[in-house]
Amino acid sequence: MLPDAWISSWLPWFLAAIAFATLELFLPVFVFLFFGIGCLGVALALLVFDIHLSQQLVIFIIVTISSLVMLRKWMMGIFRGVTTDRTDKDFDDFPYGERVQVLRDINPSQPGRIQHRGTAWDAVADESIEAGTTVEIIGYAATSRQTFQVRKI
Repeated sequence: MLPDAWISSWLPWFLAAIAFATLELFLPVFVFLFFGIGCLGVALALLVFDIHLSQQLVIFIIVTISSLVMLRKWMMGIFRGVTTDRTDKDFDDFPYGERVQVLRDINPSQPGRIQHRGTAWDAVADESIEAGTTVEIIGYAATSRQTFQVRKI
């Protein structure tokens, strides 16, 4: 049997901190880690002071919110990572320069449709282009990354 000193009010908070940290590994949100930090703060406070449940909850809230405010941006930078070279074309899937067929007339005031990789996409152009014409993809439209900017060849 465990001594009473081992089974204290800090132990459930410590176990909750471990549970939240473990939960953070399995869920795609970045907030459970801060709940774990709050639980760990309460567990450490209970090792030093004898405090009541209401005070424990206040400490949990204060530590959780302050860690969230102070550490989230910094930790997101660490876990998200950084790309140093954005000129790598091996993973660039943009079809710049691809020639495609116009399915529905394109006017400067109204988008049309093009056939790209077996799918119909919205397309805009600075000039009128009739259906059946072959055009070249030159970029994304200014309004959406789901719409291509095209030009006559």
